[in-house]
Amino acid sequence: MKNNPSVLIIFYTRRGNTAKMAQAVAQGAIEEGANIKLMRIADDVPMEIIKKDETWFETHQKLEKTYPTSDEFAIIEEMSKADAIIFGSPTRFGNMSHEMKKMWDLSTDLWFTGKLIGKVGGVFTGASSVHGGQETTAVSMMFPMLHQGMIIVGPSYDTKELHESGSPYGPSTIVGPNSDQIKEVDLVVARSLGAKVTKIAAKLAD
Repeated sequence: MKNNPSVLIIFYTRRGNTAKMAQAVAQGAIEEGANIKLMRIADDVPMEIIKKDETWFETHQKLEKTYPTSDEFAIIEEMSKADAIIFGSPTRFGNMSHEMKKMWDLSTDLWFTGKLIGKVGGVFTGASSVHGGQETTAVSMMFPMLHQGMIIVGPSYDTKELHESGSPYGPSTIVGPNSDQIKEVDLVVARSLGAKVTKIAAKLAD
């Protein structure tokens, strides 16, 4: 068995909440012995627009220090090297973010060469309201994964917190416009996904 599978966590975040979920996913993967790499997709918005929103700009500055962004093609190159890939995006009208979709649209060479076929993957998301499109966003991230031939893994109900947070499609969080607090149950489900993806990737590499 390959005891230390490489797990790549690709995410887009604007307010930093998806980054917190990504860190929890990474923690779960590390606890199962994974070698992890987090890669943040850059904002596809002019800086003058970001600066107009003081909170957005401050968060952007903090994120740049902790999770420097990577060029889409650099991320795509890393995708072909990883044993497993987990994707995270906030909801955008019930769909993945434009930044995440753009990255997938640039990944045609991976499809032509079949480099993602058989790789294990999962997704996670978040929204600002109870019915903010979390489940449809999770499923939207699965479409390109299926076209690329990936094996999709979701949380399972042996993680009892799944009854309180997330869905079988993936971990999620609800963060209102006046709060940046993510509940512990959200993080538990996120860690469980990272652990489960790592275990399956290790078994498939045996």
